Amino acid sequence: MTKKVLILPMLLISIVGFSQYSISEISKDAYLKDFDIAVDIINQQHPNPYRFHSKEVLGKKLDSLRKEIEKNPTYIGFYINTPTKVLGDGHSSMGMESNYMEDYVSKISFFPLATYVQNGNTYINSNNKYGVEAGSRILEVNNKKIGDLFSKASRQADGSIKVEDLDMSSVISYTNAKTYQIKYEIPSGEQKTIELKGISYPEFSYESRHAILPIDVTSGSGIYGYQLNPDTYYLAVKSFLFNESYFYERLKKYFQDMKNLKTKNLILDIRDNSGGSISNVPLLYSFLSKDKLFNNSYKYGTKVVDINYKDYLVDPQTDRYFSDSDIRNENNFMHQRFDKSDKGDYYFGNTRLDDTYIKSYPRDGLFFDGKVILLINNRTFSAATYFASLFKSEKRGNVVGKETGSCSNFTTAAWFLTYKLPNTKSTLSIPRTEIFFNSSEGDNITKCTGVIPDHTLKTDYFLNAMKEQKDPELEYSKTLLSK
Repeated sequence: MTKKVLILPMLLISIVGFSQYSISEISKDAYLKDFDIAVDIINQQHPNPYRFHSKEVLGKKLDSLRKEIEKNPTYIGFYINTPTKVLGDGHSSMGMESNYMEDYVSKISFFPLATYVQNGNTYINSNNKYGVEAGSRILEVNNKKIGDLFSKASRQADGSIKVEDLDMSSVISYTNAKTYQIKYEIPSGEQKTIELKGISYPEFSYESRHAILPIDVTSGSGIYGYQLNPDTYYLAVKSFLFNESYFYERLKKYFQDMKNLKTKNLILDIRDNSGGSISNVPLLYSFLSKDKLFNNSYKYGTKVVDINYKDYLVDPQTDRYFSDSDIRNENNFMHQRFDKSDKGDYYFGNTRLDDTYIKSYPRDGLFFDGKVILLINNRTFSAATYFASLFKSEKRGNVVGKETGSCSNFTTAAWFLTYKLPNTKSTLSIPRTEIFFNSSEGDNITKCTGVIPDHTLKTDYFLNAMKEQKDPELEYSKTLLSK
């Protein structure tokens, strides 16, 4: 059992290992059986499966997905209609077995152009060899409207938050076409059509890595900062999944640099930050707080403390199935750290749960007291959304970008259970608890929004920045600071 409290979205796809199986071996009956098992697991094990939908409404949505699999019993058909799609929990996910996944990607022809979605439109996101101008708006692919393909895509979000930061190149590839007839509109307004052959996965991966956006300076380290101009510093924090001591040392380095440079403005970028250790959230904010102490308030809750669904439960690190002893230890851990509420069905975390929790959090000695702009997007998720919520509630500065993908006042979190479904070998990941921010808690929360930015980008501004191969939100923030 890990000591650190993590709130992380799980990856949908991982491609590792060597191909040993063929997806042609998986029957329609196998897909349907695993779908039904996944539904049973969610109903019995999710901390609050009926948060956003009543049992009746959720049942109807799940029946609709099951019928889609009956009509299209294919490998990708199973995954784009997974039960987690309608749950409203961005942390619950279905992962593909790596060998089956490798077999799948080796057999399909991928869409050959990198894409980017902005303000509901899908744009060409590369200076490509086909002569399709970057910034061109895709209208149709193989006579299907791009909006229809977009609307059917699975996405990672809490509740009914509308997210658009999707990899539409992958979504289009799921149509399993060999060639792609693309109708598009170039920036000048002229409509054109081109037919392109699909490409292999290695070629697709290359195109994705060489797209114009996003522009990421962290180079995989997760955190990186530098001086933009004499007055302004840029700090990218793309993860909270760090050892606290390491994270502090990195932050201390950059904030000392700002102090030495007599920086007046900071642009803090947490776009694509998918979460991590929640204790790192107030740690980062301690370098920004205007007050000597600030309120760091969160609370864990669940309706399910025991492991009720015991079959197919595995350790995701070793792929070993849980023993009776493992399950007993997991249950003991939860019972020791969650107490039944005096009213309602919830169990809430007690003081033993998180020894890193500090409600009245002290400001760091290297705190920055200048202007701050925070960059967020739909992939700002989980613990990163809590940071954005804290930043906004403290009125620390302007927020630029897109609504976060998880709720601003609560989300699911921590201690995931992983089930390996018997027929497709898929892994269903279920969080064990919910977490409530800023004194929000309980059954009365049925709707949510993400953290809403103060400034969003108009399409013309976005396209001009893309044309110049510049980061649109970063350029906008620099302009905002200059006013």
